[in-house]
Amino acid sequence: MTPRTAALLVVLASAVSVCRPAPESRAPRERASAVAQQDTAFAGTMAPVQRVRSFQPGVARPVLQHVETGTGVSPGYDRVVFEFTGGGDSVPGYRVEYTTKPVQRCGSGDPVAVAGTGRGRLIVRFEPAQAHDEHGNLTPAERHRAPELPAIRELTLICDFEGQVAWVLDVAAPSEYRVSELTGPARLVLDVRHAH
Repeated sequence: MTPRTAALLVVLASAVSVCRPAPESRAPRERASAVAQQDTAFAGTMAPVQRVRSFQPGVARPVLQHVETGTGVSPGYDRVVFEFTGGGDSVPGYRVEYTTKPVQRCGSGDPVAVAGTGRGRLIVRFEPAQAHDEHGNLTPAERHRAPELPAIRELTLICDFEGQVAWVLDVAAPSEYRVSELTGPARLVLDVRHAH
C-alpha cells in the first residue's frame, strides 16, 4: 500500500465516523419512528367498503347471532363485532358506508330516530343474511344499544327483511374505519377511529 493510498483510507474512515450519528443520538429517532408507526398502523378509510358474496343452494343463510361493542384491542378506536352462524363459516356479503340521508326501516320505510347530528351515521348492510331463526325468534334479541363509547354512541337494527340485515351506527363524528373478517365463528369486525 502506498503512503498516498493509506492517507486516503484514513481520510475516508474519518469522514464515515463523522457522518454516522452516535448510538445515543439514533435511539430517540428510533423510538419516535416506532410511535409514528403505531399511530399510522390503523389503515382505515372513509370510502364505502363492499364485498359481494353468494351461497350455494342448500347452504343455510347466515344468521346474525350476536352484536358486541367495546374499545379496540389497541387504543384509539371502538369495535363492533357481528357474529354469524350458518353460511359455511363465512360472513355474508356486506357494504359499510357513511350516509347523510334520513335513515329508514327497510320494508316499511318508517323513519328511524338516531340520536346524533346525522353527520356520523355509518350504515352496515349484510346480504344474504337474517337476524331471526327459522321459527321467527329474534337473533339477537337486543336490537338497539347505546354503548356511549368515544366513537360509537349507539347502534340500531334497521332491517331484517327478505334476506337483508342492516344496522345504523351513530358515530360521534365521521372518522376512518376498517373492516375485517374472522372465522370460527364467522364474524365481521368493524373498527371506528376516535375523532381527533
